[in-house]
Amino acid sequence: MNNLVGVIVDAGHGGEDPGAVANNLKEKDLNLEAALYMYDRLKELGINAKLTRNTDEYLPKDARIARVKSLFNNSPGVILVSNHINAGGGKQPLSEVGLQSDLRHI
Repeated sequence: MNNLVGVIVDAGHGGEDPGAVANNLKEKDLNLEAALYMYDRLKELGINAKLTRNTDEYLPKDARIARVKSLFNNSPGVILVSNHINAGGGKQPLSEVGLQSDLRHI
């Protein structure tokens, strides 16, 4: 990872898009809590980190992509971690309840 510029931590969903909802919990809130924790931990480790959102903000897909690209000026060597909480019911292998972080090098 000699060419690492930084890490972008994305809290999936937000604002008017709550994601999965059950037992008075909203995915958007859990995603934000996880993202803020990850961001703080990365900073403690001396890693240049940025968040796509740090409040309950709705980001449409195109706006989220634009924000991701702008955070490090679309530089190579950036890792994107996008957090989501799976609520089950899907047909994919990861359809059970749990935190899923999609890791991408952009």
